[in-house]
Amino acid sequence: MNLQDLIVTPIYAFILYLIFYSQRRKYTNKLNRKYFMQLLHAKFAGAIAMGLIYYFYYDGGDTTLYFDLARYIARSFSENPSATYKLIFLPIDTNDTSLYPYIAANLFYMKGDSDTYFFIRFVALFNILSFNTYSVSALFFACLSFIGSWAVYLVFIDVYPQLTKQLSWAILFIPSVVFWGSGMMKDSITLCAIGLIFYGFYYVFVKKKNITKGGILLAVGLLMIMSIRVHYLYCLIPALMLWLYLQFRDNIRSRTFKVVATPFLLVIGTILGYFASVKLTEESAYNIDNLANKTKITSNYLQAVGQGSAYDLGEYDGTLLGMARLFPQATGTALFRPFLWEARNPVSLIAALEATLFLFFTLRLLYKVKWRRLVAVVFSEHLVFVSLAFAIAFSFSVGIASGNFGTLVRYKIQMMPFYMAALIIIQELTKKVKKRTVVITYPKEFA
Repeated sequence: MNLQDLIVTPIYAFILYLIFYSQRRKYTNKLNRKYFMQLLHAKFAGAIAMGLIYYFYYDGGDTTLYFDLARYIARSFSENPSATYKLIFLPIDTNDTSLYPYIAANLFYMKGDSDTYFFIRFVALFNILSFNTYSVSALFFACLSFIGSWAVYLVFIDVYPQLTKQLSWAILFIPSVVFWGSGMMKDSITLCAIGLIFYGFYYVFVKKKNITKGGILLAVGLLMIMSIRVHYLYCLIPALMLWLYLQFRDNIRSRTFKVVATPFLLVIGTILGYFASVKLTEESAYNIDNLANKTKITSNYLQAVGQGSAYDLGEYDGTLLGMARLFPQATGTALFRPFLWEARNPVSLIAALEATLFLFFTLRLLYKVKWRRLVAVVFSEHLVFVSLAFAIAFSFSVGIASGNFGTLVRYKIQMMPFYMAALIIIQELTKKVKKRTVVITYPKEFA
């Protein structure tokens, strides 16, 4: 960050603000309109804050590395525009000598970490648009994150319009999601991708309205997530298949047939979701054959670099069965840790406070709502069921892979809005109706 950031960033922020402000009526109604610009302000603040903390507190880090590597590609725009097109939009031909000045620094990521190189291309595109200004590029990522968060919010309030206010806090304004999911990080892209997939799937397969638009957004979201973090599909696709199953089940009119068919449909939906995930990830390093071992290697590495923030879930042998044995510990860790006494710095303290609130709301709900009523709501409300399925599966995956709280608090932001939204919906739908005192007033002639 330098003087250029101070001069250029306010100009771009104002332009982006005008663009979003001019479009707000298309994507809002009277009840949620005020949250639209509030979310944009929060995303912009989160993007700038994350950059400042990484620059001054951590003395660099992933986000500055991505920015510096992308500058090599962005430099080609003024020197060799045809090379820029190849570098950003086409598979890289290492035999093309015109690309040599711009790919040398990125060779490791091009060959060994294609997910990261795809992200660096994104950064390079924004660097060109921002004249290599870090803060402006971060604002572009904040806009992408905004789109994903707002898309998820629109789906929830379309189903539960009476909870517009409550769901805004659960989905839009969780501090960790705003902070870690707004800046120049892969998490901003995946937030956008999950939002587009969720929104597109809802309109194509559930609501069956605006199918063309929904289909395009669904395809774009899948392309983005397959290029950045394809293994997230192991959690997302089965949850969406379960949603399809619930839709199909509700269309069965015969009560007897519905009861008989439910177990079979549930199994079929889960199997289809599993095979869809396997098919979509078969070309990646995270295909099902490599997943367990890759997770073990990643977890061990992150534990080693985590220093005082590392956590241990127990013995893990790098097999799928070994992963399954750690399900309770991994899921609980992602949802409810770090505990307050495990915080080692101000950033992790905020995450610990959030985790404590998640634990408090969960225990409070389990205490106040009868189990029969709780189960009835979860299985009757499709969106609640799908949200919990995704949140729990995702918590398990990041809990077992992260290895340290510093990584965990960043990875788990994808599931936090879904989990908290599900808790709020359950709480509102299970509230007891308070007894009202009815006062009957008689006419004078009958008194």
